[in-house]
Amino acid sequence: MDTELETLRLALAPEATDEARASGAATCRAILATLDPSAQTPPPQRPAIDASQIAALVGALRGVPPDQLLDLAISKLRSALPVDASSTAPKGISFHIVPVAPARGGR
Repeated sequence: MDTELETLRLALAPEATDEARASGAATCRAILATLDPSAQTPPPQRPAIDASQIAALVGALRGVPPDQLLDLAISKLRSALPVDASSTAPKGISFHIVPVAPARGGR
């Protein structure tokens, strides 16, 4: 246990190298695994992405007008919001014009 504590002490030092910090992180994981066996469960694996599926999707979207793609993206984002969420109507673009005095003494 003294070795693990020394590893953590070195990893937490302000001047610790990347290797010392990585070693400290590994030590923390080992301690956590010892204290909490449920932490040993591996994270769920993401499904493999098939490049041909991506190519088919891009090919299908290639002919869609940009306005229609934006409408689709907006509706998808809105459907992800909670039911009771509200939104305000967007304001138009407004520009503030700042008057600038003409330069004096210019050539």
